[in-house]
Amino acid sequence: MDGYKDSVIPPLSEFSPFPGTAMNEEGSSSRKRSKRAQAKNPESLHKERDRREKMTEKYSVLQSMVPSLMIFPKATRERIVSDTIEYIKRLEEEKERLEGVQKALPMKSPVAKPVLSHFTDRNSSVNVSFSGGAAFFGIQLAFQRSLVVEIFRVFEKHMADVLAANVSVDDRRQLILTVTALLGGNGYESIEKIKREILSL
Repeated sequence: MDGYKDSVIPPLSEFSPFPGTAMNEEGSSSRKRSKRAQAKNPESLHKERDRREKMTEKYSVLQSMVPSLMIFPKATRERIVSDTIEYIKRLEEEKERLEGVQKALPMKSPVAKPVLSHFTDRNSSVNVSFSGGAAFFGIQLAFQRSLVVEIFRVFEKHMADVLAANVSVDDRRQLILTVTALLGGNGYESIEKIKREILSL
């Protein structure tokens, strides 16, 4: 075959299985982008994990501040948000009601001093300050399962409207619970009944 030369045929490495792309020793550009994304992935995963942990912690704090959620340790985030909204609405309504009561009082009316009630023994203590229909309970009891739920049932039984509560357990396994509640009717009598029933739990 006259005039035939091997140099006319290009080398196989210049051929690509996909039209419009050229193969080389380093591979395609999309493969390079994929490797770069994978290299950055662990850092973004770590940031996302941190963000979720912080959100979980904030939901737990929020749940501990809303009385209706204390009896539901596994409440969903949707319930935590909805119950918190309702709780804030109730507090705002109660605030407006108390402000209205305060404005209706005579200007020269003497301010009643808070009445203090106190009980302590070796393992338990209940301190109560009562003024203007609102009672502030400081409760300390030996921790046991479902104790907080039982305490709130006592308040509900005596129609005490719990406005705020805070719960913690110290190193000695002592439950420390503070409760702010509005008492209807004879507040002093209700306080004594609530104290007796809490201390008998």
